[in-house]
Amino acid sequence: MQRVTSDRVNGGHEGAAFRAETDTHLKTNLPRDKAAGCLERGWVIANHKLVSFHAAFISSVLSVPLKGLTDAVDAGANVKLEVLRYMFCSWETIISVVMLYLSWHISIAIHEMGHFLTAVKLTALNKSSQERADKVLREGGKFGWYVYMFLTIPWGKFYGVKKDAGNFAPDAPYNLAVAAAAPRWSGWLAIVCLPVAAIGIGLGLFLGAQSGTHGIGEALIYIGRFFLCPGVVGLLDRFLADHGKLKEFTVRERQAAERAARGAEAISDESWLAQVGKLKEKMLHTRIRSVDLKDGTRVDAPWQFRNCAMGGRHTEKEYPESNISMQESMFMPLSPKTYEDAQEMTVKLQYRLKEVIESAPGAKVMGIGLEGGLAPYVDKDPEDKVPEQRMWRMMKQTILDCGYTPGIDVAIAMDPAASELENAFREETGQEDSIGMYRFWRDKSKLDMSRDEILELYKETMEADNVPILSIEDGFGELDHAGWQLLMKGDPERGVEGLGDKIFIIGDDLVTTKDSTIEQCAKDGEINASLIKANKIGTLTETVLAMLTSLAYGAELVVSHRSKSPNDPFEAELSTAMNAFGMKAGGGANTERLQKYGRVMEILALAEAGKKEISEEERRTIETDLRDLIRTLTGKEDAELVPGAADMDITSLLMKMLAIETVSGTEEATNAGIPSAAATLFLGRTGIIRFKGSTPLGTSAGVDEAIHYVDSIITPSEITRKHPALFSDAGDGTYRFKKGLHFDDVKAKNDDDLMTLWNRAQRYEGMGCLDAVEHIETVLSDALTGRKLGQLGSLFEIDQELLMIERQQAIAANRLSESAPVEEQIHAMQRKGVLGMNAILSVSLALGRALAAREGKELWQLIREMAVDTMAKFIAANAKNDGGKDVGALKGMGFDELQALFRETAAAAINEDEQIHMLLREQLPVYVIK
Repeated sequence: MQRVTSDRVNGGHEGAAFRAETDTHLKTNLPRDKAAGCLERGWVIANHKLVSFHAAFISSVLSVPLKGLTDAVDAGANVKLEVLRYMFCSWETIISVVMLYLSWHISIAIHEMGHFLTAVKLTALNKSSQERADKVLREGGKFGWYVYMFLTIPWGKFYGVKKDAGNFAPDAPYNLAVAAAAPRWSGWLAIVCLPVAAIGIGLGLFLGAQSGTHGIGEALIYIGRFFLCPGVVGLLDRFLADHGKLKEFTVRERQAAERAARGAEAISDESWLAQVGKLKEKMLHTRIRSVDLKDGTRVDAPWQFRNCAMGGRHTEKEYPESNISMQESMFMPLSPKTYEDAQEMTVKLQYRLKEVIESAPGAKVMGIGLEGGLAPYVDKDPEDKVPEQRMWRMMKQTILDCGYTPGIDVAIAMDPAASELENAFREETGQEDSIGMYRFWRDKSKLDMSRDEILELYKETMEADNVPILSIEDGFGELDHAGWQLLMKGDPERGVEGLGDKIFIIGDDLVTTKDSTIEQCAKDGEINASLIKANKIGTLTETVLAMLTSLAYGAELVVSHRSKSPNDPFEAELSTAMNAFGMKAGGGANTERLQKYGRVMEILALAEAGKKEISEEERRTIETDLRDLIRTLTGKEDAELVPGAADMDITSLLMKMLAIETVSGTEEATNAGIPSAAATLFLGRTGIIRFKGSTPLGTSAGVDEAIHYVDSIITPSEITRKHPALFSDAGDGTYRFKKGLHFDDVKAKNDDDLMTLWNRAQRYEGMGCLDAVEHIETVLSDALTGRKLGQLGSLFEIDQELLMIERQQAIAANRLSESAPVEEQIHAMQRKGVLGMNAILSVSLALGRALAAREGKELWQLIREMAVDTMAKFIAANAKNDGGKDVGALKGMGFDELQALFRETAAAAINEDEQIHMLLREQLPVYVIK
């Protein structure tokens, strides 16, 4: 049995005193209720001042000189007045005032040092204060620093503790561990002071009553009184300050420890590396939920890849302080029964991961990344090479803390986006042609690793740390094909084992959702799964070609979002259409991510509802409504309905009659603030029926993916010819404003058209999409406006037409020769460098939804029909046995059964060195060269 907590996770349960709960906002000046901990003005007055006053002055009664008091009483003085005079009108008053001050000062200083020093240890302070504290810890002089903070905190002169209108709070956002630490420190103050006070006063009273030791007794009483005051204040702070945060924190950590113990009970003694292969095989044949359809086929909900911790380029701009170079780490819920349960698990895991990270010394959450995952800073442990190792262990601890068993209830998926690490090595070392060397550029160590060391990092994490990694996406750079083959197959000659037989090795930037690239990488043994991003290729039909090519090689499908996403859930349509293995669409936060998972739930619910048969009563109602419609349109009272009229989809019939009135293009907001393009079809004379599509964009791009057209892309014009010195040639027939060019340089040309172009190109730092919007509203709208839905043909034919328009525009722009080789022309259509992927895919999605409505179906069903038709034709054309060549019979098979036969047929073709993507293009000829 493994230990419940990893020895190598600083801040595990043995470090429970430093578990933190943080708010994700990181404001410099925080209100009291958002600070890490707070001594409020009312409590400071009630306890630190009034209790100190009472403790100091009331205890002065213990120092009343008995002989002097007796003499005064004998002389006729009032004993009560004599005592009060002694307390408030004698040299004793000065001593009591000093004790009052020292009690106030010491108790506030100790309490707030508890806040501050815990925040320092957890790197929970705001940036400037943390940097100053780290400098002291790094350069030495801690003793003087402690003395300085002790002396200055109560007066509001210490940088790390803010004093505002009598309220004291550390310069840090809310953090439960920091809030809980101060009452604990005050408790320690009480533990130290109260016993000393009791001993001093008790012994002083005893010795004071003895002859010859009276002076010693009086001194001991004064010492006891000095310790009594801060001891009493500290005791009250221990139980009443910071609003019970210590109790809340203690309960939280105890419950987490109990859940972790339960979760650990089912952990195998085997290393994760030894057992993960069995889980991989099991997951291929199961899903969270499946619904049997009316036609006998099935729709599956894909396994979820839930982003929980982010780094790399995805957080570099928003959170530059983060030191995580690898891009994404994800939780994969394995045991939920429904998608709703998976969402609950994800939120619970992500929230606890935040607590675990913030609880560990040298770690903090900077905020929420673009895809809904946490953006952390994590110092590495001494034995670690990179901070990612400690973060992965924290993820494993999080699974346990939530009461789940790693590898049984939850697994972990990784997306290192290693191309960015390889790019960083090339850029920072100047070795522009380097392949297979990787730099962790965001960590201060800037460690370089070879491909062998990267593979060893993955294996060590799975074997030594037992982190339940189930998949690695983009584990090597897109140019490092030797690295991918090493990851998949190892190197038997050197005794290096690969991981392809154990986990999913997913290609993203490596394959760019392009059929020919997927085939080459699968054939070379570099992947066993493909990440599918429709915006990397640009139409739904081309996406289907890519997915079928991947399946032909036995490579599973994981459909993915992008980091900058509008509110369009088309990823759910692709996932369910193909019964994909997985869907990667973000963490437990960000509504544009949750919408995608919600669409899967909606598809399943509609599929379940679609199995319902129409009752006789419902049939009669429908027939009555049809007769009313006929009467309204024709005036006839005796119209006869054809048999089965009630089973017809009237909406579908009406949709076929509607024409496209216009196609509107707009800039669509994304979660990153940078816009994308969206296309909306307006149908009918009023345009009240609308269908929309919008596309995401990524932070980084593969070298061969379709072009997201932005306004910084400048086409040749009179302006570029007039001012050639201001532009650089991009090498693809377009220009960019030269780097280093400034507003004044452009303004000096005194050319209004040039200035307009400059302003347009600078919008959203060059990422505006007005040109793509214009392409939608001109070229693509002109091709579609006025056409009836019933005349548009299939989704495949629409995409075919869109690609032909792209080709024609490329030829018209002199960026493609009409007589260019076929592959060059296909490449131009795939790249979409003239109209833009964001224009074409948005229209493809909008049209796809309109065509689905025309058929009385959902978009995912149209995509599935296209895939079924293509697989059936492929099998009929390429199967060697005569038994499976009837396309109609093949299309009548169950989807999974047909897919299995397709894979079998493709495997045979692969053995004969056939190019699968070319055979598929023959059956789905989306690229037309005329």
